[in-house]
Amino acid sequence: MGLGRIKGDLGTGPIRCTAITVDRPVINELRPPEGGRYNVRMTASVPTAPTRLGQALDDYRARISPDDHARLRKFVTWLGVSVTVEAVQAYKIEEFLAQQVKTSVSPRAYLAPLKTFFAYVLEQRLIPSDPMKNVRLPRTGVAAVKKSAAAAAAAAATGSPTHVATTSGTSRIEDVEYVSRARHEEMKKELDRLQVGERQRISALLEEAIKDGDLSENAGYEDAKMRQGLLEARIRELESKLRHVALIEDQDNDGATIGVGSRVKLREIATDDEVEYQVVGPEETDPRLGKISHRSPVGKALIGKTAGEETDVVTPGGTTRYLIVSVERGA
Repeated sequence: MGLGRIKGDLGTGPIRCTAITVDRPVINELRPPEGGRYNVRMTASVPTAPTRLGQALDDYRARISPDDHARLRKFVTWLGVSVTVEAVQAYKIEEFLAQQVKTSVSPRAYLAPLKTFFAYVLEQRLIPSDPMKNVRLPRTGVAAVKKSAAAAAAAAATGSPTHVATTSGTSRIEDVEYVSRARHEEMKKELDRLQVGERQRISALLEEAIKDGDLSENAGYEDAKMRQGLLEARIRELESKLRHVALIEDQDNDGATIGVGSRVKLREIATDDEVEYQVVGPEETDPRLGKISHRSPVGKALIGKTAGEETDVVTPGGTTRYLIVSVERGA
């Protein structure tokens, strides 16, 4: 907020002034300067809902070329237009880049647009840190082939089974979309709203834009087409997730073993710092509330473990070892 002015008789003693926002009050103690005039600066955070990737890309579009926008739109569509910008982590960006290895566009071509996009998001204070700082390009070409061949040869020599890493996830826990019962209902309602109300609204915008004539230089038409693309991507995303939904409340978990829905307290071995997480599905990930995806590096390291065990969490920033202090079944 900017400078404000308080009118009225404030007296001569110290006062306390509360500038109230939606999320919390910010309290400033004010003392009258010599001469009896008050210069008051009211500070408060701006109450805003978490920004979705689709909205952030929409706001950023005017700053980039059509080619860069197309690449960013592919990333946003892949990850999910409704995912909050705060929930985007380095490992998810790396998964996306890895999937581009076999496409006609090199993963490196996505790197610069992603860096500038997240720099913009950070500049707008929509995220606390830039996830691109920890992103590494996937191995490609001859080096990757040689590594795979060497691993296969070593496995054959020792008689050990060969495990092929995939980005899509072939295990059951990777395929299933775990959500709470409340979130499941929200997803179904959102899908109904998008399929009916939003489709009709976007269709009306397109019709109006077409009436304006030449589509080659029609900004309104281009904007409506982009919105239609993001809408259909979100509809497909919801339809796919709802086909693979498993309710967290229905999981057969004894409470002692970490699974989706578990609340976990960890202690970092090196520092003795403690942190608490709840393991959830990607649809409900919220770092601010300590809710982490079972597909994240921390989530993968915890699934199946019990209290008293130690586990290594491998991230682009290095490896951290934790002691599992306690495990509780989530409410």
